[in-house]
Amino acid sequence: MKLKLAVSYMAIYLIWGSTYLAISVSIETLPLFFASSTRFLAAGGALMLYSWFKGVRAPTRSNWVSAVRSGFLSFFVSFMALSWAELTLPSSVAALIISIEPAWFVILDWLFFAGGRPTPKTLAAQLIGFAGCAVLIFADPEASVNAGAPRSMYLLSAGAVLLGGFAWVLGSLFARSSDTHPDSGMASGMQMMSGGGILLAASLINRDYTRLGEASADSIAALIYLITFGSIFAYSAFMFLLKTQPTARVASHTFVNPIVAVILGWLFAEEALTPEVAVSAVMIVTSVILTIYSGKGEKA
Repeated sequence: MKLKLAVSYMAIYLIWGSTYLAISVSIETLPLFFASSTRFLAAGGALMLYSWFKGVRAPTRSNWVSAVRSGFLSFFVSFMALSWAELTLPSSVAALIISIEPAWFVILDWLFFAGGRPTPKTLAAQLIGFAGCAVLIFADPEASVNAGAPRSMYLLSAGAVLLGGFAWVLGSLFARSSDTHPDSGMASGMQMMSGGGILLAASLINRDYTRLGEASADSIAALIYLITFGSIFAYSAFMFLLKTQPTARVASHTFVNPIVAVILGWLFAEEALTPEVAVSAVMIVTSVILTIYSGKGEKA
């Protein structure tokens, strides 16, 4: 049991932290829509098939309606925004910006989903997190862009990452409050399949699949890594931890992941570790820690 726990935490800390760099490598030569659709159709299909073998009941029409709505936001809008942004932004910068997702959860859950009213400590944590993003985005908008990327796209790409995090949280909250399949594996697989199907349709309309011949071995390997380790293995570890460990402890991956992403980007992708990145990392991680451990707040 201890070994399984250790491996599971390593998966959500290190593997999920490495997915930002893997996304950046995969879209270097693979078509954006096609690569994303392949990732989620393969991973979602595997999760659904595994659930079916376990004897989980088939989804209803209402379950699929919920999955499509959630999948559109959490997998189509969110991951397309993130992947598109990483054409310009280093993976470390994207990981830091998107790591304020707990703030979106607190704010949206309170305002629109009858969640708990944030405590003053929680609200202060959100301000620290958004201030950290402001330092990263506005202190020197030309400090961190990928080689060959137009510097004028920096602010727009950073905004896309914020939009992606917002969409992921909104889709998750919709899934929680609607007729989602009761089995978590089946529900997540359905959402991935829905988002992947929309991405495939976008690929067919955009005809970006015609550029598959340009794909490099590194990009293909990164995509396989995202499917097997990033989406299937790490997600399964996450679900195991949710069932066996305190929620706050499991949620700690949200402040470990950006640190892992920054280190890996610096080590393997020659991404600059600027003072702005260092300061914003401290502020954002502090915000996430305070958000996780400050309690659920009062009922509105």
